[in-house]
Amino acid sequence: MTRPGANHRPDHVVVVGGGIAGLTAALRLSQAGSQVTVVEPGRLGGKLQTSMFAGRPVDETADNFLLRVPWATALCHDLEIDGELVSPLARRAEIFLDGVRRAMPDGHVLGVPVDLDALATSGILSPEGLTRVARDLELPRLATDPPASTDPGVGVVSGELGAGDVAIGPFLRGRLGDEVVDHLIDPLIGGINAGDTARLSLAAVVPQIDQAARTEDPSLIRSCVAQVAAGVSSTASPAGSGAGAPPVFATPIGGMARLVDAVVGAMPSADLRVGVAAVTVEPVGSSSSGRRRWRVLLDDGSAVEGDAVVLACPAFVAAPLLTGVAPTAAATLGSIDHSSISMVTLAFDGGAVGGVEGLPDGVSGCLIPRDQETLTTAVSYGSAKWAQWRHPERDDVILRVSAGRHGDDRHLALDDDELVQRVLADLDRVVGVTADPLDVRVGRWERAFPQYAPGHLTRVAAVESELAELSDRHGAGMVLAGAALRGVGVPACIRSGELAAEALGATWPTRRGLIG
Repeated sequence: MTRPGANHRPDHVVVVGGGIAGLTAALRLSQAGSQVTVVEPGRLGGKLQTSMFAGRPVDETADNFLLRVPWATALCHDLEIDGELVSPLARRAEIFLDGVRRAMPDGHVLGVPVDLDALATSGILSPEGLTRVARDLELPRLATDPPASTDPGVGVVSGELGAGDVAIGPFLRGRLGDEVVDHLIDPLIGGINAGDTARLSLAAVVPQIDQAARTEDPSLIRSCVAQVAAGVSSTASPAGSGAGAPPVFATPIGGMARLVDAVVGAMPSADLRVGVAAVTVEPVGSSSSGRRRWRVLLDDGSAVEGDAVVLACPAFVAAPLLTGVAPTAAATLGSIDHSSISMVTLAFDGGAVGGVEGLPDGVSGCLIPRDQETLTTAVSYGSAKWAQWRHPERDDVILRVSAGRHGDDRHLALDDDELVQRVLADLDRVVGVTADPLDVRVGRWERAFPQYAPGHLTRVAAVESELAELSDRHGAGMVLAGAALRGVGVPACIRSGELAAEALGATWPTRRGLIG
């Protein structure tokens, strides 16, 4: 990442966007000695919200973060809340196919199988589908594959430099066939990103698969097996994983909002402008140090000036702010597509879900492929997954149901009552419900997930280069952070906030060593 302010930490920084990326940038800049103003039109924390539901705190969207990359865990350690982290009780997932929930097989890297016996035993694929998957072991390199690299460690870097980035779906269909993509890989990768793998970038969305695809061995399965054996795949589900395996996810015991509150509490001098939106960013005269400054005009008629600006807002918000000063970057950011989701949280009497036997032990939820003709894309068995979601005085079950993904906005046309009825009908098919819910909460998250099209990393690098030149030209820093860049997950957003602070010359005290 370009470092426009590496030799000069700004005295005052305006952070546009109070999600976890913007708050992390603000925290690190504050710790480095900069005065920070955060501008957030909605709620601090962005999509990380926890609220009371059925008598207990339940997350409204993301309910955990990945442990196999360090940045969220390290931030919790710095904030001294790492002792509050808990991991799911249930780790296995299911796939709903043709009216039956089947256990997702062990031994895969984001759906790419590394254990063909486990895949066969799962019953998810037909014999023909299994035969087609195994053909990968014999196929030569295909026209739909990304180009190989002679450097075994260069896969992700090649993607960043635009070396033949491809869409996930066509690549995986060419190597593994349609059935495994439709019934395992797309529900998993597409579900994480609320996207369509036919249109998502391999390098930007699943860099570990991109790296495996760029080895000299054309077989993706063998390359992923080698990754797992070498311990370099951060998203593998190894064969034999179970209760004794290290946890993959964690959350603060009070919910993800605890992380947001801890960040805010660690920067008491920050100026938090909540409930107002930035409408214009423009350069203004020099500060006492002789450097130019930025003025951010707000929709309440006020303005705030700073020596630097961090745009940690959605791409479609950042684009119009940059139109007057960096038009090419603005156009690129404005071209990033987004998908919307709705999240319906329901509480049921304990005997009303799953029939006589109830929900299976040790299972965290169920993914639903596109071809199963449901509005619902996934069901999280919340009270089976999290011990803290179990009420000590109530025998109830908490389910969280997701609807919506790229190319499917049917949920947006439904009012809340209609959406709940459609979700209940899907739940009856998928898990079986015999009574009305005791409590219901509907959350709408429009344009919440940026969609990384092939070449995304190259375009992001070009935007950052233009903003670095803008910073040099005006003598005032302008950097980006957030989910539109290099990952939609909580750790990736935290890392983007820290990189933005570093790019402005910030260093800060830490309870840990350097992050990789």
